[in-house]
Amino acid sequence: MKQQFLKDTADTFQTYIYENNRKTVASSAALTVQKPGSDEKLLDSVPMSIGADGLLSFGLSAADNSTAALNYKATIAYTYSSTAYYATLFYDVVNSRLSKVIIDDDIASELPQLKDKGWRVRGSAEGGSDTAIVDSELMRYENGYFTGGLAYSADKDETREITDFVSSTGTVAVAGFSSTVVAGEKYILTRSFSKEIQRAFEKIEEKLVRFGKRPHLILDPYDLREIHIYYSVAEVCKGLITANDTFWWEMWKEYEKRADEAFNEIDFKYDSSADGYISAVEDGTRIDAARAVRR
Repeated sequence: MKQQFLKDTADTFQTYIYENNRKTVASSAALTVQKPGSDEKLLDSVPMSIGADGLLSFGLSAADNSTAALNYKATIAYTYSSTAYYATLFYDVVNSRLSKVIIDDDIASELPQLKDKGWRVRGSAEGGSDTAIVDSELMRYENGYFTGGLAYSADKDETREITDFVSSTGTVAVAGFSSTVVAGEKYILTRSFSKEIQRAFEKIEEKLVRFGKRPHLILDPYDLREIHIYYSVAEVCKGLITANDTFWWEMWKEYEKRADEAFNEIDFKYDSSADGYISAVEDGTRIDAARAVRR
């Protein structure tokens, strides 16, 4: 989905550039932005920041986002391997943004079997530091598996956010316990479903656009909460599918079906006039499998 920025609010334009299925790390990059439907430049060849992993970013000021409109044209001129390239993206400035209103617990509550598939992992540390738990038993999980989740030290009775996970060493990076993690210290890791929740959210946005609706004009995200939970569970189940286990494949298809059916039947508040308010005729928009219709 296109990036969206709130009107009169400073924010950061960000993007990666890909080459041969990899993120490229440009040696330089500059951003030019044209106003929607115009050759007038809002920004003209301003330097962009380049992250170690290739993330290109530029801080948009509140003044840059002062006019709500769709399809600002962002052209990035960048240099990679001594060669100049260009990339073009579009973004919107909007009065409101559709937000996510579900958390990990909603996913596990909807399908409790997920709790038995690595959602919570208990173990005993082999060592570590105040910012790390090390346990070779964790090496069976992929890189980043626990990132964004929570680490609980039973000995310290402290819970900290997990900032990274390195599979090759079984190292869980955390946001600073009060003291060093020592050998034998008991821990509980709770993974986050944030990636699956985000993918499901993007799927909902894409479906809305496909049916002629703009996500930022849906003013009450709770109208889509059930659908978001179903698609998120489907994403989690899809990631658990193995060649010898059909249960997760069946759950993936079941929750995809539930989500699609709920999406086609949902009534939601849609600000078709884009004035920031919901009138009586706007309170009850339905999407069906064939087209978007107003009841």
